Amino acid sequence: MRPFPPSRPLLSLASAASSLLRLPSSRPPHRALGSLPYRIRAPLAKLQAKKALPAPSAAPGTLGDGEALEQPDAAPDYLRLALTSRVYDYVEATPLVHAGGLSDRLRAVVHLKREDLNPSYSFYIRGAYAKLADLKAKGCAGVIVVSIGSRGHAVGVAARRLGLAATVVMPVHTPHSRAAAVARSGATVVRHGGSMSEAQAHAEAMAAEGGLYLVRAHDDPLVIAGNATVGMEISRQHGAALKLLRPAASAHHLDAVFVPVGGGSLLAGVAAALKQISPSTKIIAVEPEAVDVMRRSLLSGHCVKIAEPGAEGIWVKQLGEEIFRICDELVDDVVTVSDSEIAQAIRDVFEDTRALLEPAGAISVAGLTKWKRCEGASLSGGNFVAIASDACNIEFDFLKEFASEATNGATFVRIGDRLGTRPSA
Repeated sequence: MRPFPPSRPLLSLASAASSLLRLPSSRPPHRALGSLPYRIRAPLAKLQAKKALPAPSAAPGTLGDGEALEQPDAAPDYLRLALTSRVYDYVEATPLVHAGGLSDRLRAVVHLKREDLNPSYSFYIRGAYAKLADLKAKGCAGVIVVSIGSRGHAVGVAARRLGLAATVVMPVHTPHSRAAAVARSGATVVRHGGSMSEAQAHAEAMAAEGGLYLVRAHDDPLVIAGNATVGMEISRQHGAALKLLRPAASAHHLDAVFVPVGGGSLLAGVAAALKQISPSTKIIAVEPEAVDVMRRSLLSGHCVKIAEPGAEGIWVKQLGEEIFRICDELVDDVVTVSDSEIAQAIRDVFEDTRALLEPAGAISVAGLTKWKRCEGASLSGGNFVAIASDACNIEFDFLKEFASEATNGATFVRIGDRLGTRPSA
């Protein structure tokens, strides 16, 4: 399905409202509003709500208003949470690497944020460490999590560093290499269920019986804040990286950052941080065509649910409420990509960096390539960052199959199967 084009001029609020008035009277107004793209629907809904409310009797609290900041229902300040998180007790800033080949082909300046160089080979270590460090400070002795690879490995690595006991529940069909890697990280592996839902139910029962803390996959403010440190690092690193390439350039604006969706915590964290630091930088989400849960949710105006494809499930079947709230407000566009486009992205990254990413880790590169060629072709140049999020689940069997088909010039059509072994948990 073709993504909503980010570079086409958006309708003004007035024209959007006018178009609503021209809709057939048999269509309810709220259905018409919900059918609009979220970048039009969100501000239009806020405008309508503002007109329906009475004028406030006093000015709302501002950033310096201590009383306003202490309101229990106030949204978290993710930039502040990221700045005060414990992530950097263990994790070092990952490099921002220039991708020369991609830059030449796309006629732009492309940098890769190398999250695959983290201690657990993925961005997951950031949110995991931020959450587990907070739990330890509160006296927690053990945690339990559901995973099929990268996230379980990150939780195991973070727990061992902090001296916590960690249990990872994995569906029975999880590849042995994944389970073995999680066990080597120091976690106790429990195999149960034929799907992520069944594994989740078992983990909840174990948590209740054993007094373990069940760590949520993505929809947790501390996890989101831990992942927001990726956005902070990009904002600090990008100007210096561009200056190395173009010392005489006077402007080093970052046009867009491409972020994989997965369960949404990386996307939400990067958006929450970068939009406060650089509001004009676009945040563009990337997800596979077959599991476009973010795109469907944003266009629908609520968290939609997709079918769970068993233990080989890809990412999440429904976004968390907090993640949806952040992304609905801050994400500029969503690009969906095919299996063959992801396969090409793996090769592009390898040719530029000699790094081997798993399919889910290279999907943001596929999204950047598609967006620039299809929707951003009219842009002259441009400065872009794609987050290379994960190399934790790369396997030799996959590499052998991928290399064989790529050498023979065949279209690689089984990325979906491999992505299926790496949902966002």
